[in-house]
Amino acid sequence: MKFGGRKFAARLLASGGLPLGAVTLCALSSTTLQAGSGPSFVHDGTAGFVVSHIEYALSQDAKDTGVCPDGMTQGMQGAGLGGGAYGPGSGAGGQRPAGAAPTPQRPAGAQQPQGGGGGSAEEAERQFIRMISDPSRANACANPESMKPDPNFRTVKVPEAKAYGIDIDGRDSRAKGKPFPGTCAHNDLAGMKGEHGIDNQFFRAVGCSNSFQSTGQSNGWATEMLTGAWGILITLKGVDDIRNDDSVDVGFFANADPIELSPNREPLRDATYAVHQDRRFHARTHGRIKDGVLTTDPVDVRFYKITNSIYLERPLVDARVQMTLGADGVLEGYLAGYTPVEAMYNLQYGFRDGKNGKGEPADRRLITISSMGQAAVLGHTCNGAYYALHELADGHPDPKTGKCTSISTQYRIKAIPAFVVDAKTESLNEDLERR
Repeated sequence: MKFGGRKFAARLLASGGLPLGAVTLCALSSTTLQAGSGPSFVHDGTAGFVVSHIEYALSQDAKDTGVCPDGMTQGMQGAGLGGGAYGPGSGAGGQRPAGAAPTPQRPAGAQQPQGGGGGSAEEAERQFIRMISDPSRANACANPESMKPDPNFRTVKVPEAKAYGIDIDGRDSRAKGKPFPGTCAHNDLAGMKGEHGIDNQFFRAVGCSNSFQSTGQSNGWATEMLTGAWGILITLKGVDDIRNDDSVDVGFFANADPIELSPNREPLRDATYAVHQDRRFHARTHGRIKDGVLTTDPVDVRFYKITNSIYLERPLVDARVQMTLGADGVLEGYLAGYTPVEAMYNLQYGFRDGKNGKGEPADRRLITISSMGQAAVLGHTCNGAYYALHELADGHPDPKTGKCTSISTQYRIKAIPAFVVDAKTESLNEDLERR
């Protein structure tokens, strides 16, 4: 089914259909709508938005802030794709389990490939892929807990470091002293504009990784959103005043339709989107607007992520937003909450719980090649990332051990007006996925 924007939404309203409202996140826009102005993107107290940009809320580059005095994460050193062969005992801080196969190494005399060359370099890369996907070999990304922490995986330890984001728990926490209930001892960050109490431990985990700097590749995962792989819809209902309203209903949904783009690949305003019919990807909460800024109560949300055709999930527990509605209907700001550590490792590094397009467990060889190949190219070790995430976890302590099981995570988001409907739709690629 193909939806047709304003006209379709108008027909749906007239026929008694239920369009879902909308909203977006803590804004950087200086102009806000005036109460009673009758904004075109609000219809009978409801509005809808599609997220047009999303990325991790991090900071400025470490070279400019000096938050990594011990240097950057070294990743895999020595021979191999992108800077090193990878496996237990490869010099990444791991120990080879007894009886494990030897660590894969690039064949002697093989050269690092230059461009699209062939010959020995091409064969060396093929052999490397065969080695890392060999099920008889220990796999650092599939089993990071079987290895030791990587001493060369650097994290942001500077207490007064700055990062983008908001104060999630309403407290300015410090690692010294007794932690607040529901958290583990940690140092909150300063905001980029002098704010206090920013909860963003994920930034501390990745802030010294080259791939998470402005020139790196790890924070560009939203590109797949613009290709139609997944999307996020936000709704707002019960709006009486877009400047000040003490009670609004906010919804978050996975998008069932590919995002509509202009000829220059920019997301289009006022397109119509259907919410994903899997209720696991629906979340609703209460919010309020003050001086044009929307804040919400905590709610658990979940979105898709797709890497190398591996379907993953991006959960955020106790998520909340701050957002400003601009005069042009564009909304920008922060979505913040806590990601379970095991889920963050799987979606960002290991892909261990990935599925295929049919919802079945993804091919293990594809997962291995994707995770270990990514580690080689992006310059990290999976065991290094795994232990860093656990060490920096600051939310949801285990009642038995007291160890925190989630890590504060924040996203910078921009959303544009859209018509959001709760209706089943079919992707043009659905038949391909079923095959």
